[in-house]
Amino acid sequence: MAEIDTQALLGDIESELRKQHIDVQGLIQGIQLENPRLYQILMELNGGLLSVQEEIFPLIIKDRLPTNIGEILLQPASFTFAFQPTSVRFFWSEVPQAYGYEIREGMLWDTATFRVRTASLQVDLDPLLTGSYYFLIKTINVAGEYSVDARSVLVDVPAISAVVLAREVIDNNVLLRWTLPTSTFRILHYEVSKGSVVAGLVDSNFFVVFENVAGTYVYSVVGIDVAGNRGLPASITVQVASPPDYALQDKRISRLLGPKEDILRIPPLESLVNPVLLGPWFSTTWEQHFVNNNWEDIQDQLEADYVIYIQPTDLDGKYEEYIDYGTVISNVIVTVAFNFNLHVQDVAVIIEMSSSLDNANWTPVVTGSSQYFPTMRHLFIRLKWTASDDRALLELWNLSISISVKRENDGGEVFATYNTVGDPGTYVTFKKPFKDVESITCTTKTTTEPYYAVFDFQDIPNPVGFYVWVFDSSGNRVKQTVDWKARGIV
Repeated sequence: MAEIDTQALLGDIESELRKQHIDVQGLIQGIQLENPRLYQILMELNGGLLSVQEEIFPLIIKDRLPTNIGEILLQPASFTFAFQPTSVRFFWSEVPQAYGYEIREGMLWDTATFRVRTASLQVDLDPLLTGSYYFLIKTINVAGEYSVDARSVLVDVPAISAVVLAREVIDNNVLLRWTLPTSTFRILHYEVSKGSVVAGLVDSNFFVVFENVAGTYVYSVVGIDVAGNRGLPASITVQVASPPDYALQDKRISRLLGPKEDILRIPPLESLVNPVLLGPWFSTTWEQHFVNNNWEDIQDQLEADYVIYIQPTDLDGKYEEYIDYGTVISNVIVTVAFNFNLHVQDVAVIIEMSSSLDNANWTPVVTGSSQYFPTMRHLFIRLKWTASDDRALLELWNLSISISVKRENDGGEVFATYNTVGDPGTYVTFKKPFKDVESITCTTKTTTEPYYAVFDFQDIPNPVGFYVWVFDSSGNRVKQTVDWKARGIV
């Protein structure tokens, strides 16, 4: 009689939990046609509710039933898994009279990490990072007692493969496309980098980068899945030409009078118009030069394979220069170039730049011979010598600093009118703050009679507008709408 009561109690509990799930699902079905998105969300929430019910079911049983009525059960005969897009799904065979199962992660049950307890025969666990994992399962009887032994399964999560990366260059736009990688879990997004700097995160397999400066760029793409696994990187090198619509605004040859460290400035020689920087080098006295190197004379130095007197040289040095252009310049490309001559061993010269509007707040230092700055008045340049050994020297001269600014278009409509024969025309104000205007065109909008639009523009620095008149085919001043376009440097 007690056994019948026990079974009845268990049946009532399980029936009530299932009934709640069915009732909720029935309510959700009623709004399926009205709002598909809401239907999908509610169905997923109801599925989660069922999972919670299944996990607490054995605990309810244990709480309501005597602890001495069950027998120790065997572990499931089989325990396996399958990868899902956002989870790892585990399956196991049913054990008769079992009222729950517990899964732990680890190789030994007593020290393994608890993952889930459920009354069902499958469960979804969170996606895993790349690697190998052991999972154990034990059966739980009605008294809450575990099976003696556990069934185990090994889960190997492979690394995400590298994408196959392709590129296309249109003007100065770099178009990157890549194939989908092989991954266990769903790819959440792709990380696109230029050099060592992340350029963006995208959930598609396409990305566009616009390069303001000509050069050779290395781009890389890495897939990242919902578990946070990072795939193998795929890289590609792209050559980008000089951007269009940039005009040379200023070019100067440095006199090399800026601050320097371990660099020797040599005044202009007869064969060179400009001075020379030689380095890396450090100043020593005659005594220091020989005594510190254990040399008696020049012959000892030559025999030591230091064939230039100022050797041994330093391993690094630097030269810096500051320029104030006197006005704020927009959309600027700065290009630094020089002539050089190597002696004995290699020396690398690294170019660093930074810009400022007020000579107090500076942009982060960037490396490269050509750089783009959105706005700039003050420019800082640093040349860093790095020698391969203490015999290396590099001569540098004709250090040139060029700035190019982008040409931009402006335009609009104006109704050209007049008041008296001698009025100055209708004034047109530029919409953009030009520093210099290279061209202006004006045309009338009518086709019924030939009309001639004439403009008067004074080519001065920072122009703000021009005057326009309209004449008919007889030379009479008329009123007409004029389309105007201007092109220049902002």
